[in-house]
Amino acid sequence: MSTLGTVEPHDVAVEGLCERIAKLRAERVDADPAVLAEFSRRYLNRVPLDYLTGTTADEIAAQVLSVYDYTNAHDADGMDVRVFTPTMDQYGYEPGGSVVEVVCPDMAFLIDSVINEIQGRGHTIERVFHPVLGIQRGVDGDIVAILPTRTAPNRESLQHYELARKLTDDEAEQLTKQLGIVLRDVRRAVVDFEPMQGAVYRMIKAVKESSARYDQAEITEAVAYLEWLLDNNFVFLGYREYKIVDTPKGRAVVAVPESGLGILTDTGQSAFSEPVLLDDLNPELRARYESGNLVVITKTNGLSRVHRRSKLDYIGVRRVGPDGQVVGEVRMLGLFTSKAYMAPVSQIPILRSKLNQILEAEDTMEGSHYYKELVQLFESFPKDELFATPTDDIRRSMVGLVELQEREQVRLFLRRDLLQRSVSLLVVMPRDRFNAPIRRKLQDLFMERFGGSSVDYRLALGETDTARLHFTVWISDRQIPAVDVEELELEVLDITKTWDERITELASDRLGERKGHMLAEHWTGEFPDYYRNSMEPELVIGDIVRLQELADGSGEPVVGLQNEVGGSHPLSRLAVYKADGKMMLSDIMPTLEALGLRVVEEVPTRLVSDEDVVIHDFGVVDAAGRQINLGACGDRLIETVSAVLDDDTESDSLNRLILVGDLTYHQLEILRAYRTYWRRVRLAFAADYVNDALVAHPTIARDLVDLFEQRFDPARQGPDAEVEEKEITARILAGLDAVESLDEDRILRAILGLIQATVRTNAYRPDRGSLAFKFRSADVPGMPKPAPLFEIFVYHRDVEGLHLRGGRVARGGIRWSTRREDYRTEVLGLMKAQMTKNAVIVPTGSKGGFVLRRPPIDPARMPEAVLAAYTTFISGLLDVTDNLVSGSVIHPPDVVIGDEDDTYLVVAADKGTATFSDTANAIAARYRFW
Repeated sequence: MSTLGTVEPHDVAVEGLCERIAKLRAERVDADPAVLAEFSRRYLNRVPLDYLTGTTADEIAAQVLSVYDYTNAHDADGMDVRVFTPTMDQYGYEPGGSVVEVVCPDMAFLIDSVINEIQGRGHTIERVFHPVLGIQRGVDGDIVAILPTRTAPNRESLQHYELARKLTDDEAEQLTKQLGIVLRDVRRAVVDFEPMQGAVYRMIKAVKESSARYDQAEITEAVAYLEWLLDNNFVFLGYREYKIVDTPKGRAVVAVPESGLGILTDTGQSAFSEPVLLDDLNPELRARYESGNLVVITKTNGLSRVHRRSKLDYIGVRRVGPDGQVVGEVRMLGLFTSKAYMAPVSQIPILRSKLNQILEAEDTMEGSHYYKELVQLFESFPKDELFATPTDDIRRSMVGLVELQEREQVRLFLRRDLLQRSVSLLVVMPRDRFNAPIRRKLQDLFMERFGGSSVDYRLALGETDTARLHFTVWISDRQIPAVDVEELELEVLDITKTWDERITELASDRLGERKGHMLAEHWTGEFPDYYRNSMEPELVIGDIVRLQELADGSGEPVVGLQNEVGGSHPLSRLAVYKADGKMMLSDIMPTLEALGLRVVEEVPTRLVSDEDVVIHDFGVVDAAGRQINLGACGDRLIETVSAVLDDDTESDSLNRLILVGDLTYHQLEILRAYRTYWRRVRLAFAADYVNDALVAHPTIARDLVDLFEQRFDPARQGPDAEVEEKEITARILAGLDAVESLDEDRILRAILGLIQATVRTNAYRPDRGSLAFKFRSADVPGMPKPAPLFEIFVYHRDVEGLHLRGGRVARGGIRWSTRREDYRTEVLGLMKAQMTKNAVIVPTGSKGGFVLRRPPIDPARMPEAVLAAYTTFISGLLDVTDNLVSGSVIHPPDVVIGDEDDTYLVVAADKGTATFSDTANAIAARYRFW
């Protein structure tokens, strides 16, 4: 706040600029320095300080001089507009966009009308200066003095608008033209304001002369209403009179010449400047002229160019002849003021009469609960609607609303405008259902169904538990489309359903009514708000089903997979449901990436009542960036992730074949075991390199598994088995001929050779605890010479081992090896030594060894782990070994035999297994091995 004797910074800046402006002006043309200085001072007085200090003095001076020149050339009575894009070369200043300048006599409604038009055409205004100056002009029209504004006989409005962007020539021309029309309408409305107030009395006179058609109560209320308008409740903008005349062709409507005032001054612009036959009007418009209430209050289709950019309010009074026939209309256009909208209904004529009629029709006593409800509802309706809507329609809506307040329901009330210009829609719903997205959806629905050009909206909450949404859809072609109201209400009901209702309905459709309703009722309340707001309803059903599966299970994680159905880049949603809190992302991310998935996002959700229950929701795509084909591989993908999380299978890059190879994780275990065994025989390629070769040729990979199944699945050992095996082999060989990479060809042929070198496997024993393969060693690709006769490879996620035999009758020990990568070399060497040692006792020797693939971190648990590994290894050996019962050879169950009878398996203690004799005997007893 300034104090006496203190000079404000703004004043200092203005004075400095005035001096600069005077100096520049003196250098260019002759001018009265005092006039220019006072003009500059008055113009800059309302310019913000930050603009004065943030813009160069030369640019501000150039702008002021430009405005001065434009104002000086202005006709004192004119309404001048220019739209231009200043440049430094031409004007001495250059704002970021184009400039609009207006110079005209000062009058009401100027600034808001101009701003409304600029913004209504989509232009953003960055800055506005609009001083009003007292200007005295000489006989030639030039400015000769700047006078105090309040006492000056001639005040002029100077308006300077800087836009956010530069307009094209066409845009500038159109804006200039439209602003000229706006200023014309403003001037007409202001000049004729008092005559239009006088015209209200002509309307009152017409009302009083209508007794031949209307009763005294309606006439009295109409007079009171028109007088109410004069009490600052209406901005009068236009007036015109119409009469119904007889012509040779019939009765016609025509505008009364010279009757127009304000924006309706030009009668020649009226659609009724020449007589229009009533028979040529549409029925609704004809009815407006020939029948209906004494006073018509509605909205026009056109927007006001003056004061406020909204639909014009239309007030029409019928002229009635002595015979009671309607002979014309007197019409006023304008805008209700804020005072009118704030006034209680009890103070507004016509509206208070409508309310009284409704209260009387409902036969309700003043002070009763029902009476108060009706009054409160009536007061909450938009006044525009109350004016335009027939009393009976209002009553039906209000009675329906009272009933709805007692029941949480959604209803739609609809009214078509008599003149086919608009549709009024009232949507009532429980308050807790309402939100902005619902309002936008309803708005879009109504615009689409009725082909609207624009829509107005108003929300009323009131004191009840209901929300009332009032919409007015404006129709551009004056013909409201035929819309089935019942169908429209069903669409409204669908939009306004709560999230819980929508989920319950979807669940019932997909899961059956009983189960869907039960699951939805149990789970919908468990989801937090952020989940409800972001998750597609269709995906929620999948989450509910999986959560119930988790609740019914033993506590192990549950995996679900769904595809989004919307969005420009829809994802697949792979979710892990856990009952024991969040999991580490490092535990799951490698699993997803090993499957060839690209993880776009992770959205965790904790349930409301139990934060230990967590949904880890991953947005994923395949390697090509596409959604997963759920029908092709969805179930296999879920099973694989579940198996990895349950520690039932391994996770490595071979799992990519789940998506591209039509293989299950059980089938991949076969390929993984062969890959591992071959690397123990010949360490030529890294495991990932072998995986890459298989993934690069998914059809061959699938055929290799198919060949394995054909050879060893007992269910496929029919009379045509040999023929089918040859066909599969031929298919594989044909595929291999097309492989271009020598390394990939070598890898794939090696796996083919390993399958062909296999003579037995326990892969189809339902009771197996590992995978065991018996090889004829000499047939194994790349096998170093000399080769054992047979070897059994046992593969498990915790253990792997080999048992090598130099002959059919051989014995030797089983050892625990710590040489995880080359233990076969160790075992082979020991077998050869055993063969030499056993030469005197038995014809040949054998040796076995196993390694821990995942040794325990705690050394104290090592003995336990070794014993478990030993048990798994010995069991795997016995799974593929014949038994001898009462002298007869008994083959192991569910094992296809590709070699001779082989009942000889003798093992002994060795390094690390010296104390396991009892364990070995117990295993043998379990297998009833001879």
